[in-house]
Amino acid sequence: MKMIWVSPECPYPANTGGRIGIMKRLEYLSQNNEIYFFCVIDSDDEYKYASDLLKYCKEVHLYKRNKYFALSKLLKAPFVCVSRWLTSMKYDIERCFENEKIDWVIVDFPQMLGNISEKIFNSNKLVLNQHNIEYVTLHNLAKSIDNPLRRILYSVEAQRLYRFEERCYRNLNIKLFTFVSIEDKAFLKKKFEKVNTLLVPVGAEVHRYEENKDNQNIISYFGKMSYPANAEAAIWFSNNVFPIIQKEIPESKFYIVGKDPSKNLLNLSESNSNIVVTGTVDAIEDYYKQTDLVVVPLNHGGGVKVKVLEALGYGKLVISTVKGIEGTIFRNQAELLTAESATDFAYICINALQNFSYYEGIRKCGYENIRKNFTWKAVVERFEQELNHLKS
Repeated sequence: MKMIWVSPECPYPANTGGRIGIMKRLEYLSQNNEIYFFCVIDSDDEYKYASDLLKYCKEVHLYKRNKYFALSKLLKAPFVCVSRWLTSMKYDIERCFENEKIDWVIVDFPQMLGNISEKIFNSNKLVLNQHNIEYVTLHNLAKSIDNPLRRILYSVEAQRLYRFEERCYRNLNIKLFTFVSIEDKAFLKKKFEKVNTLLVPVGAEVHRYEENKDNQNIISYFGKMSYPANAEAAIWFSNNVFPIIQKEIPESKFYIVGKDPSKNLLNLSESNSNIVVTGTVDAIEDYYKQTDLVVVPLNHGGGVKVKVLEALGYGKLVISTVKGIEGTIFRNQAELLTAESATDFAYICINALQNFSYYEGIRKCGYENIRKNFTWKAVVERFEQELNHLKS
């Protein structure tokens, strides 16, 4: 099949959950299909990644985002949408659609629908990778922001995005909606009964499983730290959970691994030498190898957390809030562990570090679930099969 793929950001380097998801889909879909990739970038420096994307795509088209010009379009749609709408991109996508006899136009996120022409909408060949219910994610994100003005702006954007999505889904011809979350898929299906939906879950790569690993008392949290919900989680764990752990296990260390940490996060290392804030790392595998426990202490945010599946795929014991595993089928005390209060979270971590072998069965069960059901190869194959079925 021939596919146009439209993305709101450059997925390379694949150093965040969202980017990993796009890159893995491109990697496995490109094995049997031709992909024409169109995406928005934030800086001139990102043009250099076109050559990396060409390993998987027939053509790659990158368009620099103009946030200031987008202000003039705010009456049309929310800023998260119009800042990614580009006339040249829309024209090039339609031209490619006509010239290459495209089978499917796959759009990541509703924010990118403004780059799709009426002709493509009417072709019955449009797939929207909704991923999550985006306006709900934005609304949840607003809750995690401390700055009152920014919190208001995000809340207003969430309301405007809600109205935009409502208009799109009621009036536009979208052949298939895909979701990574069971709950979000059911939510849309209930609201718009006639839409065609498909669960395309987040996948993970499976790495070598280490049995009877030597305990180094290292706890890690992985994520893009410029994302407010991730930063909030790291600070909450550092201030409320880790001191309890450190009192019981003085040699324990907490690693916060992820790009773009704020000054508030960097200050954590200055106040406690056993907290390490890495910033961008060259090889995330090195940090997984030395980690005993992966924590996901999220209290806000939407959608399935790639970091949970990634950690299980590395064979790590995961301890999470209920929010952190929202939208997944993973079970407490079966494939991972959950806690809500800071005290419960701390004592589960302490018990796991001091009795690591006791949790071997849970750790192995989480790993096997990923290996059998959630590899990227299997996830993408199911998506490809559905596209072939709809095409026939």
